[in-house]
Amino acid sequence: MLIVFGIMVVGVGVGIGVRSIPHFRHVGKWISIVIYFLLFLLGREVGTNAQLLSSLSTLGIQALLITTGALIGSIFCAWALYKFFFQKHEG
Repeated sequence: MLIVFGIMVVGVGVGIGVRSIPHFRHVGKWISIVIYFLLFLLGREVGTNAQLLSSLSTLGIQALLITTGALIGSIFCAWALYKFFFQKHEG
């Protein structure tokens, strides 16, 4: 995990360094293409893993529950932060 974080920090540094170069301003299109390709490779790996495919229904239910909990928690936290910081207090 530390390696992933380090790579991300280096990427942010490089992004800050090259943002004034006009050629690098259109890199978002290439990033999308690379992400689509990586998602394709991930899907191919899932499709070739028989053990993962057989347990996909159980994993899907767990993923749905975790996603729902995260979504509800995020909505609640966003609402609480809005109330605390941005809503005008009366009195």
